[in-house]
Amino acid sequence: MVAAGRPKMGEEKLIIRSEKVRFIDILSLLFLRRPLTSYAFVDAGDQTVLDAGNTPGDIFVALTEIIQKALAAAYWPARIIGAAIEILLNFFALNGGLLGIIWNIFRCRLVIPLNREAPNFRTMIGMIDGRTELKPAPPQMAAGDIRQLQVLDVVVSGEIADLESGCRRAAEAEPLVLRQYLVLEVTAMAAKLAYENAAYIENVVKNVWKFNFVGFFNGWNKYLNLDGTQAFVITDKAEDANVVILAFRGTEPFNMQDWSTDVNLSWIGMGRMGFVHAGFLKALGLQEEDGKSIERAFPKDVPNGATPAGKHLAYYQLRDTLREELKKHPNARLVVTGHSLGGALAVVFPALLALYDEKDVVGRIGAVQTFGQPRVGNETFVNFFKAEVEAKQNGTVPVPFHRVVYRYDIVPRVPFDLAKLAEFRHGGTCVYYDGWYDGKVLAGDAPNPNYFDPRFVLSMYGNAIGDLVKGAFLWAKAGKDYREGAVSLLYRASGLLVPGLASHSPRDYVNSVRLGRIEPKQV
Repeated sequence: MVAAGRPKMGEEKLIIRSEKVRFIDILSLLFLRRPLTSYAFVDAGDQTVLDAGNTPGDIFVALTEIIQKALAAAYWPARIIGAAIEILLNFFALNGGLLGIIWNIFRCRLVIPLNREAPNFRTMIGMIDGRTELKPAPPQMAAGDIRQLQVLDVVVSGEIADLESGCRRAAEAEPLVLRQYLVLEVTAMAAKLAYENAAYIENVVKNVWKFNFVGFFNGWNKYLNLDGTQAFVITDKAEDANVVILAFRGTEPFNMQDWSTDVNLSWIGMGRMGFVHAGFLKALGLQEEDGKSIERAFPKDVPNGATPAGKHLAYYQLRDTLREELKKHPNARLVVTGHSLGGALAVVFPALLALYDEKDVVGRIGAVQTFGQPRVGNETFVNFFKAEVEAKQNGTVPVPFHRVVYRYDIVPRVPFDLAKLAEFRHGGTCVYYDGWYDGKVLAGDAPNPNYFDPRFVLSMYGNAIGDLVKGAFLWAKAGKDYREGAVSLLYRASGLLVPGLASHSPRDYVNSVRLGRIEPKQV
């Protein structure tokens, strides 16, 4: 990958066609040490070939392709088994358990949850953590307890959040405290809620949160030939809102295509925006895998005939919706959030807005808050985002971009960071939670950045055991809202097989926001 500021001489892209990778290619990557760009399954731009030179595909490239093969093989079994599990769990939940099923059979009122779009149907994520109510701001805020809000310097209202002095003036500071609270509590809950269907989300937003539901959106992905990108938009009030919130859906547990996207090493050059993960660009509306012409790859406006009739590209549909909402609510700030894959889209989306100088939207961003987010681009992208999104808000203070990472969550550690080939970097401020939600603001990346460092094996398995124990007994310390059911505990047990997998649960990210305390920045 080209260093920041280096002149662009030609096409810049590295597309790995995993479906073309053979077993013998994986052996070659491990033992023959041929230049990666020389393989038939690699589509590299001319400039990329020059930059990479003789850099061989190392063990992380081979490991990525082994993972991709495993995910491809598991696609249909996971989809079928996942659908069956979710229907079975909803069957028990909607009928009130085994005794409820027997009673409903007797009454001829048995509920058969075959409609996955029903407002009472929950996904696996919703079964792991069924909480929907927003937790009120802690009472200690009024007493001046700083906690996370001051440490993170959350900015939504266009001025530095001084929680301590604001809380001393509780009545006057109410809008400011509200905005800070929305950034932390609502983003975590919205990122979790985004996994559910449109009717479920609308019901929770309107009837539980008492917010204004703007819409649920499906984005067309021409490379997958389906609506593969989901997001929703809400405001805290129907009139004169303080905040407009955009939440992207993340990596679905049984969708192997989502997991494959997270791990994929492919990237595309996007000019001054830097190199961006190809899969995340495709999710938002990429038209051509072209590392030379941004206009062909991702046009400023939606091209004619880009989608089948009735379908929409996520970037353009969401951009236009946000334009209208921000025009309707002149005092509101935009907050963008997402968990996992949704977190990646929550970063790439504002960057595209900035690339095309969409000041009416990007200029109103108040915060970008992601949870368990994978890497999305190279150092040039990180610097572009910092200069064009975080630092340019109509002359106001910088926009906070916080990446929340829990323990050894596997997803923030992919795609792997590989010298000269796929130099993926994280941006923003890393807020790292460990133990009983002990938080640290890190100056760099989270520990074990490429996940497979053998020095962390014992610690990772120790964390998995600790989380399983914590999940079983946290309610005794924190209260009934933190009692976990069998589904959540079984999911935590998966961390004993693949450490870091269970740490990706949105449940722990919600708990981190609600229970965590953060120490000063660590060097």
